[in-house]
Amino acid sequence: MNLRELTIHYLHILQQQGVDSLPVDEDARVILRSWMLAAKGRGTPLPVRGHAAVVGAPSVLPQRAVVRLDDIPEPELPSDESRPEDDVPFFRPGGQNPAEAWEAMQRMLPNWKPLRGLGTLRSTPVFGQGNLSADIMFVGDAVNYHDEKAGKPFQGAAGGKLDGMLKAMGLTREQVYITHLVKFRPEQPRQTLNTRPPTEKEIRFSAPVLDFEIGLVQPRVIVALGVIAARGILQRGNLPLAAYQQEHGSYNGIPVVVTHHPSYLLRTSDLSERRRLWEEMLYVMETAGLPISDKQRGYFLPKN
Repeated sequence: MNLRELTIHYLHILQQQGVDSLPVDEDARVILRSWMLAAKGRGTPLPVRGHAAVVGAPSVLPQRAVVRLDDIPEPELPSDESRPEDDVPFFRPGGQNPAEAWEAMQRMLPNWKPLRGLGTLRSTPVFGQGNLSADIMFVGDAVNYHDEKAGKPFQGAAGGKLDGMLKAMGLTREQVYITHLVKFRPEQPRQTLNTRPPTEKEIRFSAPVLDFEIGLVQPRVIVALGVIAARGILQRGNLPLAAYQQEHGSYNGIPVVVTHHPSYLLRTSDLSERRRLWEEMLYVMETAGLPISDKQRGYFLPKN
């Protein structure tokens, strides 16, 4: 990218974070205006001299103007190919360390235009919860009523089952990282407590956010809770849950273990199924390098 493209890219990132205007020095204002006119076919871009085009640095000169980011032209696309409508956008909040990146994500996501522009999701995001250096990351499908109301992932009865699983593993929510593929509750007409599964497009447009989270936490293992989470993370198509369970996958080199959504435990009392789920959690613990006691290994085994 040249300086013009880099500057426009940076301004669009700020716009996605909810910033609508910036103070700039007079030389920068003139140059930005020339870029706008050139993008509309009404002029030639001015060359950049020295530090005149530094944006967001009002101390360069005492004279300042304000440029509205809505006036900044869209980034240029390759001339031989137009951008598909459903192109997955980048999600790069910035930040110099994990704490700053986490805060930047919280500022950016509520007003991030690619997701908000879908018009199919509610407006309150539910961010991931837990340790930003966790060895284990749990990923569900989408926010539901209880999550949205509490502002935390995996609340309600299903969340209680997840807490029980963590307790059996000798862990707490503060020691792992818990999140969803889709951070907003999918919207429905006349919606009350009901929640629908996320659509493929909602999952696809949310994928950059999850990718950012995974890169931020860098877990040793990812647990996909349910078939929708498995499909969204592993991208193997609409296979059934059993097919995902039979073959472990990976995401950017990180092992992915697929298991039932915790809500499944609300619907079954089959000990063989519960034992299978627990064996998957034992595998997660082994992959994460956690100690496993004899008592833990013996859960759900027949008593002599």
